[in-house]
Amino acid sequence: MGFTEHGAFQVKLTLFRFLCSAGISIGSEMSGGVANVTVENVRIWESRRGVRIKTATGRGGYIRNISYRNITFDNVRAGIVIKVDYNEHADDGYDRNAFPDITSISFKEIHGLGVRVPVRAHGSDVIPIKDISFQDMSVGISYKKKHIFQCSYVQGRVIGSVFPKPCENLDVYNEQGQLVKRAVSLNSTELDYDI
Repeated sequence: MGFTEHGAFQVKLTLFRFLCSAGISIGSEMSGGVANVTVENVRIWESRRGVRIKTATGRGGYIRNISYRNITFDNVRAGIVIKVDYNEHADDGYDRNAFPDITSISFKEIHGLGVRVPVRAHGSDVIPIKDISFQDMSVGISYKKKHIFQCSYVQGRVIGSVFPKPCENLDVYNEQGQLVKRAVSLNSTELDYDI
């Protein structure tokens, strides 16, 4: 792990096991930004959240080039969480015009059992989540709700086989990288806060 002159981390996490409230979190405080992080070969069980990225207006900076690979969830309430309204500030003096940039987040080989909500990617009109991708994902769900793969204000793609059914606001590509279906709407909201 190392700092650059702008405060960004360059990290690679591998072969971890977690039993906790949140497996791996990025944010919410950042000094400049977080970039070039690889998280791989991780098992998270009996946790409220598996992997989480959290930020908010007033944080500024960036979260980019984050890669999650070979992640397994076992009895996790929410597998993947990206939250841009994490509104905890030390005081009211924060810059309300400092919007973080969330770009290039990839999830590949994500598997699990007993997950209540596999994905909850919640961007906003001022902090959209850009260039997110899901590939080779199969997560067994424990809770039959309408929107178990939840998205708002996201732009990105699904590549190949992804279960459960992904959000309508993601482009769908086959295993060969050919576009199969364009996103219905980039900014549709499919959130269920009761998780």
